[in-house]
Amino acid sequence: MENKVFAYIRQYHMIEEGDRIVAGVSGGADSVCLLALLKEYQKQADFALGVVHVNHQIRGSEAKRDAKYVDRLCRQWKIPCIEYSYPVEQMAKEGHMTLEEAGRKARYDAFQRFMEEWNGDKVALAHHQNDVAETFLYHLARGSGIRGLCGIRPVRERIIRPLLGVERKEIENYLEQKGIEYLTDSTNLSLDYTRNKIRHQVLPVLVHDINEQTVSHIARTAGMLLEADNYLDELAGKLKEEYVREEKGRIRVSKELFQEREILQQYVLRRTLGELAGGLKDIGADHIKSLMDLAKSGPGKRVSLPGRIQGEMEYQALWLAKEEAELPGTPRPAWSWRRFSYENQPIPEKKYTKWFDYDKIEDSLNVRTRRPGDYLVINASGGRKKIKDYLIDCKVPRREREELLLLADGSHILWVVGYRISEYYKVTQETKNVLEVRVEGGNQHE
Repeated sequence: MENKVFAYIRQYHMIEEGDRIVAGVSGGADSVCLLALLKEYQKQADFALGVVHVNHQIRGSEAKRDAKYVDRLCRQWKIPCIEYSYPVEQMAKEGHMTLEEAGRKARYDAFQRFMEEWNGDKVALAHHQNDVAETFLYHLARGSGIRGLCGIRPVRERIIRPLLGVERKEIENYLEQKGIEYLTDSTNLSLDYTRNKIRHQVLPVLVHDINEQTVSHIARTAGMLLEADNYLDELAGKLKEEYVREEKGRIRVSKELFQEREILQQYVLRRTLGELAGGLKDIGADHIKSLMDLAKSGPGKRVSLPGRIQGEMEYQALWLAKEEAELPGTPRPAWSWRRFSYENQPIPEKKYTKWFDYDKIEDSLNVRTRRPGDYLVINASGGRKKIKDYLIDCKVPRREREELLLLADGSHILWVVGYRISEYYKVTQETKNVLEVRVEGGNQHE
């Protein structure tokens, strides 16, 4: 078994000369075996080894027993060891997490603390093939996609898992052969935890009644899926560069992405959401599908996602933003007004300077955004069109429709800034007085 584990370490370049490796040791068979093998591997590679033990403050005297055992073992083997204690039940309650999630958070916090204090390089964890099989079955039952079925990665950032190439029975046999004692965590026997149900009720049936190689076969399949996942993720990275960009705190996803294969759409959207949300917690396949469905819908449709993320479809793109992000809209520019007599002067054809027949204005003018009932006159015969319909016809994105500035005479809109003016207020041969309105924030030459 030693040669098998050492070859696995070399295959994934887990430990280099001069590394300082922090091993997480609970006192159970898996972590004790890991520590024993790393200690033995020091005969082949020059690296430092330290141990972190975490007390979750859940199991009372049993937890104290574990801490004493790990400390005694490390003293015997002359390996530096430190214990950290966390109120995991309190952390779970305050953080609205399960005990498993809070325990994981406590352990990784402890690893990080010791890494900083001890100047460590990597953390070694004792996951093995049975953990891969249990994770695979758990995610399969929950409806996970390829990524969830990949199981556990041998190397992830500064985390290494040297035992992923062996099964639990090999670990227990190795410890028995070496005469190394280990402890049993009573919570690992409780069927109150989903993972324990898979470990003690589901996997044994598959191994004993279907195929005794079930664990290694599942681990091999998970490894193949990991290769496929890495490949698809690499393709998604290239597509993301092509179709996704950030604009003023929001993410624009070009509609051309949705001409690609659906599985690549999923990978690009997952990557994009993960970056926007700071992680993929609570974001699942259903949320990715809701965005893909949104992309097939008409403009103006929206969906809400975990992490306060909003998705909105416009004419040329899908937009993603956190609710607290300020959505870019039309700025509130300065306005200038001038009234003068009309003497057949040439009317300027500019986007941000407009002339109106002053004497047709019935009410005081207001600069505002749109309201229900707003309209403009679109032809010389007096035909009306609702502002909403006009903006939709012009394919103005919903986001911009809500922010677009209007020059209004009651419900009659003189000017949709940046677009057109109402036919009713246009200067004609009968006009006597002109109101010139200029948007100072616009281009003076438009």
